[in-house]
Amino acid sequence: MKNEGNPKQENNADTTRAPDDAAALARPFRLFAVEQRVLAQNVDGKVIDIGAMDSSGGQFCARLDVDDIAVEPKRSPELALKALVDKLTFDYLDGLFTSEGEAEVAGRLQDFPSVEFELDETLPRDMVDRTPPHIF
Repeated sequence: MKNEGNPKQENNADTTRAPDDAAALARPFRLFAVEQRVLAQNVDGKVIDIGAMDSSGGQFCARLDVDDIAVEPKRSPELALKALVDKLTFDYLDGLFTSEGEAEVAGRLQDFPSVEFELDETLPRDMVDRTPPHIF
């Protein structure tokens, strides 16, 4: 997959990272379009159901079940999933993995349309800024 200006999407050609690199805190995820549903998978392999993939007239629209997050219709499920990535943050998606139970999938996930991407994990303040917090 080509990285087309989106820093969140993974460029499969460049998989080497220095351990000290700031991007080392990027966490990999995958989205899948499975039978009119959008599934997400984290690095631990947990798969959750996060939304719907509507199709009409050859157009595909991904819509999450919570927070009214949706994308404009696209020509393919992969393009709809890619557009959805731009609307996700690490904290939001990680929260869904914490609150949702594992989804069951009939068949192999690899056989369904998907997109791989990375989201930057939010660092705790004390790991970024060594100044003490203000006490009010």
